[in-house]
Amino acid sequence: MATSKTQRGSSGYLPEELIREILPRLPPRHLLRCRTVCKAWRRLATDRALILDHHARQPAQPLLTVHPFVAPHNNCLEAVDLSTNERRMVARFVERAPRPLSNPNDAAANLVYKIRGALMVHGSCDGLLLLSFHEAFFVCNPATRQGALLPIPDNGFRHIAGFYRHAASGEYRVLYHQLRYNRVEGLRRKYYVLTLGSQDARNIQLRTSSAAMGVGLARGLAGSYLLPPVLLHGSLHWPPQQSQNGNILVFHPAAESFRWIAPPPAALPLLQRKHHDTRLFEMQGTLAMFCWQQDARISHLWFLEDYHGAEPNWVCKHRVELPVDLVYEPLPFYPAIPYPEGDMLVPESCDAVLHYDKTGKLQGSFECFVMGLGITPHTLKESLVIHEFLHTQKNNGGAAEWFSEVEFADGLPVTGMPF
Repeated sequence: MATSKTQRGSSGYLPEELIREILPRLPPRHLLRCRTVCKAWRRLATDRALILDHHARQPAQPLLTVHPFVAPHNNCLEAVDLSTNERRMVARFVERAPRPLSNPNDAAANLVYKIRGALMVHGSCDGLLLLSFHEAFFVCNPATRQGALLPIPDNGFRHIAGFYRHAASGEYRVLYHQLRYNRVEGLRRKYYVLTLGSQDARNIQLRTSSAAMGVGLARGLAGSYLLPPVLLHGSLHWPPQQSQNGNILVFHPAAESFRWIAPPPAALPLLQRKHHDTRLFEMQGTLAMFCWQQDARISHLWFLEDYHGAEPNWVCKHRVELPVDLVYEPLPFYPAIPYPEGDMLVPESCDAVLHYDKTGKLQGSFECFVMGLGITPHTLKESLVIHEFLHTQKNNGGAAEWFSEVEFADGLPVTGMPF
């Protein structure tokens, strides 16, 4: 009888309690393989509480888009392990048929297309990625190989503003704005919320605390592929932008209302400079603002000490000067990209990217061809949660059934330059 009780409370020769401690520490693809060991292990490896614990332990890995200049011009999505500075393939995007350029006579636009490619990362949330490839928008989970196309209109005047999880309903939603024209209102910018799994986006009213804020929203927001918002206390926060008079814009998903938070007064001179980059993060439950002074190679890290206070109380806790000459051209965007824990990826030359921590200490580097590389501000924190609103890929390899131009990778490291 004692042997029988031991067998019921364990899987093989290991107690179940020990297995529950081991499985969440495995890489995602190894945890998936554990489901094939036996029925008992499959039960443990598919337990929702264990899967959520596993997701919480995953590192946030910066995402790179890679666009080679040689045929067949496939775009690749890669992730960087900041603990080892190794790159790994996440997915490949294959152009099954050549697409004409929107303006063949625009040499500048064609150059940007060659540098950046057709793949863009618009958001990352709970292991889900919001991507676009040419005119198609879709959400996917690379770890489970699930995905679905999104009914977002192919319109050059449309910008994705944010991708988030709605706390009250648990739904995943996309916030975007688009310029629309009708004979009565003329040309107006409208904001929409699309719930994943729905085929229709919902036009939301702009509930603001001031008329000036309404004017700022009418000007629009920078795309989330470039300046993503941070989700904190259930609200989305965007970095200071000119359209918002230099303020931090806050969106409350529950009330679908907007408000402003003033940035640090001492940072205002930096925000008015031509060469600067400002980003927001959530660090230890606090809203943090990274302000990068590009021409002086200096970064400041500010923390909002009293989020719910009547007046914002910002404290500068880190000031770092990087000992490197940054690359400005031919990169189309910013030369230094910061991440939530203060790490920074900085292109040093045409074939290397440096990794610094928030104190300015060099942590390592990796090889690449900068001309075809896009260092995105987004990270991937893998999750094995299965979502009913996404399609599951039936085949183990090759193109996804729901979008034939996507091919998920096996997550193996990328060695050397990809070109």
